[in-house]
Amino acid sequence: MMKKKIKILLIFGLFFVSLGGGWLHYKYHPYDATGFGWVPFIIGILSLVVVPVLFYFKKTVHWAYLINGFSVIIGIITMAHFSFEVAPLWANIVTLLSKFVIGRAIFCLEVYPIDSNPKVKGLWLIRYPNMGFWYVHLVAWSLVYFLGNYFWR
Repeated sequence: MMKKKIKILLIFGLFFVSLGGGWLHYKYHPYDATGFGWVPFIIGILSLVVVPVLFYFKKTVHWAYLINGFSVIIGIITMAHFSFEVAPLWANIVTLLSKFVIGRAIFCLEVYPIDSNPKVKGLWLIRYPNMGFWYVHLVAWSLVYFLGNYFWR
């Protein structure tokens, strides 16, 4: 019973962090003014409506975890670029990281037994659902984004 209450509180926390992030996005780039604003708007709607619902059901928690994690990676990369080029958004990036941490907490609460301490060694560290999976994708997507921005400007 307490596990379910904690899960619901975390889902609401994820919802409110996403709502705040959506509000901040509209300040920097309204989706109707430029083409830039459509990606954050669509990801924001996914994060606000779809991801919390997916996290609620045990059958869809993996999908929620993946969508949440990849939206965080996209946000970190694009906001870091925006921070270097236009205006500093480092506090927003840290807020975005809280979205990942809350999603990770919901995922671990739902997937792993409470008393477990799963240990992973070797190349298994970079496989889903381990944290290495997210590190590899953050580095790889950052490199692709950088190369695309550098060569196709």
